[in-house]
Amino acid sequence: MKIIVTGGTGFLGKRLCRKLKEHNHEIMSYDIVDGYDILNTSQLKEIFDSFKPDTIIHLAACADLNIFAKKPEISHKINVIGTRNILKLCDEKKVRLLFASTCCCYGNNDTHPTDEDSPTCPTEPYAQSKKESEYDIFKSVSRNGMNHCCMRLATFYGPEMRPALAPAVFLDKAHNNETIEIHGDGKQTRTMTYVDDIVNGIVTITESDKKELIVNITTEEIISVLDMVKYAKDITENDTRVVHVEDRDGQIYKEVILSQKLQSMGWTAQTKFYDGMKKSYDYYKNNNNKW
Repeated sequence: MKIIVTGGTGFLGKRLCRKLKEHNHEIMSYDIVDGYDILNTSQLKEIFDSFKPDTIIHLAACADLNIFAKKPEISHKINVIGTRNILKLCDEKKVRLLFASTCCCYGNNDTHPTDEDSPTCPTEPYAQSKKESEYDIFKSVSRNGMNHCCMRLATFYGPEMRPALAPAVFLDKAHNNETIEIHGDGKQTRTMTYVDDIVNGIVTITESDKKELIVNITTEEIISVLDMVKYAKDITENDTRVVHVEDRDGQIYKEVILSQKLQSMGWTAQTKFYDGMKKSYDYYKNNNNKW
């Protein structure tokens, strides 16, 4: 299969490209760091025409909430208009689109456990932008009958993760014996998923004969923020100080998300959260205490 991966040099993208190559797919990475811009429609069309992909796996996005807060207009443009550009070409060229959405689309929907049929209620701009792109894809599928898929990814972590992610922050603070700040009471839960499990989930969807419009890619292991902090302290062997601060805007209070569709395709999550944190910390120490 010939596959273009947007964002192919990022934390998730480079691992996904390696795995797809191991499965004997022909891969092209389309990433801004290499001069490829999803907002450049003529460049996109040129690559579509020359590479002639069967599938586009669209990972490229502005995912950092801090950047979204500082630069909302360009962040929204990258996520929504960039996806719209890719979707238009996919429909014209009859290319399947696998879109990296987010489980954060479910927000505080008060439906637990949550599956792909549960209501969406995004609480912050990143998830709202992903939901807007999902809506574009739903309309396209209804109109054109393509086998596009909105992959709702759990928040993922692991070696080389963004320093702003909670597991990275907690491990870094615990390692340096610095005060860890918890927003709110810390009882909010997440289905944090190890990056390699996300990669395997995307490959499973890519290769499966089953075609679904929405698929959750997430572990069903539920971890609270308090658990994350405890694990960080245990793994680093530092009983660092913890303080509670004002809760952040857009906080999601409870995640209990199912991945039964993906499991029916043959996928299972392989890495427990504690083990994933340990692997991440080992990488951090071997990389001069950097992510």
